[in-house]
Amino acid sequence: MKSEKGYSLSTKIIFYVLFVALSVLASMFLVFEQIGKKTLYDVEREKAELVAKMFAPQIGINLYLGFDDKVDEAVKQIMTEKDILAVYLIRDGEIIKKLKRHRTDIEFQNETFQIETPIFEPGGHKRIAVLQLHYSSHHYREMVEKMTRLLLLFFSIATLLFIALAYQIRKRLIPLKKVAVALSEYDVNGGELKLDCESDDQEIKLIINAVEKMQENVGAYAELQENMKQILSQKVHEKTAQLWQQLYTDQLTGLPNRRALMDDLSKKSDALLAIVNIDDFTEINDLYGHRAGDIILKNFADALDILEVDRTYRISGDEFALIKNGEFHLDEAKTFLEFVRSKIERTHFYYEENRVDIRVTIGATIEEASTIEEADMALKEARKQRKPIMIFSPVWNLESKYRENIYWIRQIKSALARDGIVPYCQPLYDIEAKRIKGYEILVRLIKEDGEVVSPHKFLPLAQKSHQYQFMTMRLVERSCAFFKDKTELTFSINISVEDILNTETVAYIKEQILHYNIAHRVVFELLESENIEKFPEVESFVNEMKGLGCQIAIDDFGTGYSNFSYLIKLKADYIKIDGSLIRNIHNDKNAQVIVESIVDFAKKLGIRTVAEFVSSEMIFEKVSELGIDVAQGYYIMEPVPMEEVESGPKKEDVV
Repeated sequence: MKSEKGYSLSTKIIFYVLFVALSVLASMFLVFEQIGKKTLYDVEREKAELVAKMFAPQIGINLYLGFDDKVDEAVKQIMTEKDILAVYLIRDGEIIKKLKRHRTDIEFQNETFQIETPIFEPGGHKRIAVLQLHYSSHHYREMVEKMTRLLLLFFSIATLLFIALAYQIRKRLIPLKKVAVALSEYDVNGGELKLDCESDDQEIKLIINAVEKMQENVGAYAELQENMKQILSQKVHEKTAQLWQQLYTDQLTGLPNRRALMDDLSKKSDALLAIVNIDDFTEINDLYGHRAGDIILKNFADALDILEVDRTYRISGDEFALIKNGEFHLDEAKTFLEFVRSKIERTHFYYEENRVDIRVTIGATIEEASTIEEADMALKEARKQRKPIMIFSPVWNLESKYRENIYWIRQIKSALARDGIVPYCQPLYDIEAKRIKGYEILVRLIKEDGEVVSPHKFLPLAQKSHQYQFMTMRLVERSCAFFKDKTELTFSINISVEDILNTETVAYIKEQILHYNIAHRVVFELLESENIEKFPEVESFVNEMKGLGCQIAIDDFGTGYSNFSYLIKLKADYIKIDGSLIRNIHNDKNAQVIVESIVDFAKKLGIRTVAEFVSSEMIFEKVSELGIDVAQGYYIMEPVPMEEVESGPKKEDVV
């Protein structure tokens, strides 16, 4: 039956039903596109921003202080989060640190969210860098794809149902005006569709059933969406908890870590903070292996955890921290720390059936608003003074020391950049031949105003930073280049354990020696006070250099513990007698006896001896009388810039 416009009522009803149904489904699909995807996107982005904000302060402090190794550790720690694909540290528009997983650039662009977090100076508002993270969108895209497939499946099923419904309507429906009007006036936003009809016609019942079915599907979808939202929320909660757990817990011992300690200290005012260091822990690793070391660390953590303290932490390899709440006087703190030390050292630790006795050194602070820096300084002072316990004192002027460290780090970087790290030379005088046999290479820092700075002001700090290896390389290269044509002179270069342990530095030294073909005139001075016998790499270095034709000198020999057997093992060519024995040797009988014994020992082994700090004629005469082979000191000549060596004193005019 046709209407006035030529269409049957059944056709109109079918059209209206399909139109309304498709509109509802399309609306739901668009809602998901606009809201569901954005919700998933925001959750993933917030996770990435959380990681960036967690690490930004730590990177800022280390970057500001120039501790590049700490910055590298922080960058690597960020990359332990599997969803982080790349980390960029940008300063002044330049990438200074970059670490990323193996992906192509196109893959990175298609797979990541990019998060940028500014890094500020510690305690200030000046931005010094930007931390840029590339966070994987894999999880986001996976969830979107799952939800989209679910929607498409539902959409397909609903479409099939509506097609079947249309077929039934067209086949069976009698075009009743009342039903047509009711359907044509149906409001999508008006809620449940009610057909006020007294007819028992099967067609109307089918329409009602179809509408009810549609409403059930919509409700099922809404319930499904709510369930998915709850699941997603739970996953985010679990992931966040896992991330926090990793950030604040030491993975080996299960104790809170250094970050947790810093967080706890920020909330406390009165408390005793102690850092407990296991003495000579590397010897346990060397003797029993790293697995044994890990077991000892776990057992040590358990031993600390049962002490009368409020919380224990593991803050680095062999360092632990304790917090005991409350206000402490100095005597009370000493008594408590002595109890802790005694308790630990009386505890027996075992690896398999081997008993391992542990000794500790403790640095602590009881100042209001205690800081880890104060306790760390106390620990360093305890090591320096060889005391088992040391408590921080405000008179140490911590802030001033850190400001001075920052100042000299900047001076070192500046000097390296403008070639301000220069070699000075001090003659080595052959007493028997009465001539200069060679020079010791000494380092000096030239400030921008021309001031010449002695190494004791900057060298210890340089050795703790990444700048030290570049200083050594520069001195080696310039020395080899300068002395290559001075065939009658030897030159001595001071080499530290840090240099020997750095494979890059050792390779560079060997490269320069071979390049200038100068090995037979190079003497490497090893500092005896650095406990070089504890490092097998030292013996390997000595054997390699002697194999090239270089000579070896042991510096600062004769004070404290002198390992004569190790000296023989190294086959040293020179012994440089410590300056503390030479300074007053002309009127110190004990020093004369010690030096005479060293000289006698050296001559029997065919080792030449060198006296440092020869500052007067009386000292020179005494070291000559004792049979020392070589003299060095201000009496011979003060250190001069390397360029002045050629115009220095003639052989016969020195002494």
